[in-house]
Amino acid sequence: MTYWQAVPTAYTDRLEELAQTLTACRDAFHETANEFHWEPVAGSGAATAAAALTSPDPAIQKPTSETGHRLIAEAINIFLFNSAAHLGSWAALLRAAEVIASPPLLLRAVIENCAHVMWVVGDDATEDPENRLARAYLEELKSAEEAKMNAGRLRGKSNPTHQRTLAAWKKVKADIAAHFPDSTPEELSKFKLRGQQLPRLEDSVMAMYELTERFGGTIGATVASGMYGLLSNLTHPTLYTVREMRVWTKDERTGHFVANVTVTIESVENDVRAALAAFYNALNYVTSYFGWPETALRKLEAKIEAVIPDFFIAALEDD
Repeated sequence: MTYWQAVPTAYTDRLEELAQTLTACRDAFHETANEFHWEPVAGSGAATAAAALTSPDPAIQKPTSETGHRLIAEAINIFLFNSAAHLGSWAALLRAAEVIASPPLLLRAVIENCAHVMWVVGDDATEDPENRLARAYLEELKSAEEAKMNAGRLRGKSNPTHQRTLAAWKKVKADIAAHFPDSTPEELSKFKLRGQQLPRLEDSVMAMYELTERFGGTIGATVASGMYGLLSNLTHPTLYTVREMRVWTKDERTGHFVANVTVTIESVENDVRAALAAFYNALNYVTSYFGWPETALRKLEAKIEAVIPDFFIAALEDD
């Protein structure tokens, strides 16, 4: 029999403090979005993309969604929004002392979304904006294909929902062909476009940590792969993950052995740190790409440092 071991009262204050850092991330996203409305500042990478990639795109007839540089902004917006929303949900769990099963799921979701933000933006501010647009279109194509496939499975291929998602998928492919006339169906079937390849989830996470390691991060691709594998095991049905949290003791009253599932406050904080680092780096990256003032970033830094004073120290020492 497995029982949940309640979090000691002494730790509830610390859980509240950690929850505040996660909420601060969510607030920083909304403050940034509401202030700048995803418009680039002159001289930024996004401004270069806006000049090169007209929105609406004149090559596309009857656009049904964002095109040109606005398509890039849309992808970044959605992935960063997802990350912020998951962090807000995690904060609620910490305040309720629910620290056993759900946080790793949210951590994985945050890391995946942040990794896709950074993949779309890319690691070269001077690269051809067409490459960035190609990456955004690959995200759109994958999303449209998933919507079409699951609508057909859930409702049947004759259902209006499937017909709508099928039409949307075809429109994305048509838009890609209009803007990138050299693209081929064979390429797109493998999610390749203009030399860009949509990465698998694990590969995108490894690439994100490879990038942040170059700028002082302490996690490289190998460790990132192991971390992602563990988070996947904690997300999907896997036996060892719970077994390693169990501590067997004998109930003196009944004589039965019981398993207390124990999560340390240190492990909770380590998970929060990982989420904060992924989100902070992604928001920092996006802020730089659009050329926005770093007001929201500075406020977020101050909040994180107030709760976790050594959070930025390692990166500064590496620099």
